[in-house]
Amino acid sequence: MTSQSAKTLLTLDAEAVALLKQGINFKKSQEDGKCYIIYKNNDGLRACKNQCKHQGGLFIKDIEDLDVGFFVFCSHRTVKCTKHNWKLNVSSMKYVNPPDSFFQDELGEFCNYTHLSAGPKPPEDAPPRSIIPCNVILSDDTQMTYMTHACMEVQLGQKRFMFDPWLIGPAFARGWWLVHEPPTDCLDRMCTADFIYISHMHSDYLSYPTLKVLSDRRPDAPIFVSDTSRPVFWLQSQVKQTNINVVPFGVWQNLDEHLRFMILMDGVHPEMDTCIILEYKGHMILNTVDCTRPNGGRLPEKVDLMMSDFAGGASGFPMTFCGGKYNDSWKAGFIKNERNKLLNYKAQLVKSLEPRIYCPFAGYFVEAHPSDR
Repeated sequence: MTSQSAKTLLTLDAEAVALLKQGINFKKSQEDGKCYIIYKNNDGLRACKNQCKHQGGLFIKDIEDLDVGFFVFCSHRTVKCTKHNWKLNVSSMKYVNPPDSFFQDELGEFCNYTHLSAGPKPPEDAPPRSIIPCNVILSDDTQMTYMTHACMEVQLGQKRFMFDPWLIGPAFARGWWLVHEPPTDCLDRMCTADFIYISHMHSDYLSYPTLKVLSDRRPDAPIFVSDTSRPVFWLQSQVKQTNINVVPFGVWQNLDEHLRFMILMDGVHPEMDTCIILEYKGHMILNTVDCTRPNGGRLPEKVDLMMSDFAGGASGFPMTFCGGKYNDSWKAGFIKNERNKLLNYKAQLVKSLEPRIYCPFAGYFVEAHPSDR
């Protein structure tokens, strides 16, 4: 993985620094228009991007955050996200709503109080490997095969991987069904895979009907998950797999001299969601699955292939609401707006990472089987 270096994000001259008021200051870069928050108190300055960890919303001042003492209003410390009202205490860089949850990524230091720099720490890395030239990533030596929903088969040399195999049966208590019929030999291919990666515990990724077949036919199939606080296999009694490998976050796992992988956590849901990077002969494949903010936003740029979901999460809002403003017209407008926001977020992520090929997947399901209608 290419090493990351410090980068100047925002420059302030001495006069601008002196004009910073105590408490929260919102600043925008004149070069790229990106927004930042600077917190000032007697101990110095702290800064972060003006971007919520949840779904990338913009922070504004929290009008409920008033510290009162001896009739004097003191400096504000809390900002509120305009999307879902998440709150961040900028003095500690800790989210206070939801409580006891996450920390905001703090940006570098103010060098002589004139410019803000950031050098995000990359995951544990090894010396970069030489790239063996090839015309396209999808060659005889490297091939990706879409199976269904979030399941992708990846052939890298002599090794064959399977991501998140949901191949048969429903998910979410008969709430979701596969919209695409997978290849007829998909179960055989899963059972003979060299590597099965399961990103998280949701049943459209951790499919017990699918894994029951694997358990019956090949209980020692190598399955790799990461060390999340909410274990992927939280109902191990339903499957009898004997080769489940729990690997740490951010550490390369070497499979042979040309092939390695690394599992990364989600910055918003580190207790559950993960994503994965594969590197084969210098070529990189990034599968962000459905992470809201994969690896806290610290990702390799210009990978050969980037894969991600493109559908929103399952929710009863607003379709199960009725009365008042919740008519069909309002619901249609809300859904359209949410889809546009998701599309914009994915477009910005792809634009910033500049992958050679982008493949949106992990969203092909229907919400009712014909027998449920």
